[in-house]
Amino acid sequence: MKKIENEKRVGFSLAEVLIAIGIIGVISAMAIPTLIQNIRERETVSKLQATHSILTEAVRLAEQESGGASGWVSEYTSSKDAMSIAEHLKPQLKILEDCGTKDTNQSCIKREYKRRNGANHDIKYATDTRYYKVVLMNGTSVWWKSTDTNERRSGAFIVFFVDTNGEKLPNQWGSDLFVFTYEDETLKPWGAPKSTYPYTTHCIPKNSTGYGCAYYVIQNGNLDYLHQ
Repeated sequence: MKKIENEKRVGFSLAEVLIAIGIIGVISAMAIPTLIQNIRERETVSKLQATHSILTEAVRLAEQESGGASGWVSEYTSSKDAMSIAEHLKPQLKILEDCGTKDTNQSCIKREYKRRNGANHDIKYATDTRYYKVVLMNGTSVWWKSTDTNERRSGAFIVFFVDTNGEKLPNQWGSDLFVFTYEDETLKPWGAPKSTYPYTTHCIPKNSTGYGCAYYVIQNGNLDYLHQ
């Protein structure tokens, strides 16, 4: 009889089980948002790296077929040039949606983008006809323009904007929006040291523009600056 009574004492009471479940719930509630954020950041890095490769290869193939990118542009940051670049690049890209130079319905990109510091960015890319907008088969939104006077002097001819998750939030520089410039036959990420927007001042600080984050992500393979 004593043996049976001792065996009955081995299990947990209902109160103890409920307490354990409550503790697990609290821990999960704390851990899951961090886990989701880490997954999203890894996806962002992966898509940015992949899109960088896609655009690099597209320009390379287009130049093989129709000459250097310098011959694709004749003006500075114009709708005409954006369409000319599209003419050469589109055959080399796998495009899910083509919105042209005026994405009035915001099918490819959103009208409003924010800087890393939360301030509104002053250019409305969706409806600005100086930019040609597409969505690639990997789900990234890409738009491009010909360079302005200063950029052309440095040997750059095309500026590519990449939103790694398309029209979805947060639509913010350094979080899902990154920029590359095609110059010296290379697709260079914005943010290199000694460039116009070095990542040390235009990405890492939370109160920065976020313009230079592409360089940091390509070099380091993470978005750790978002947690500083």
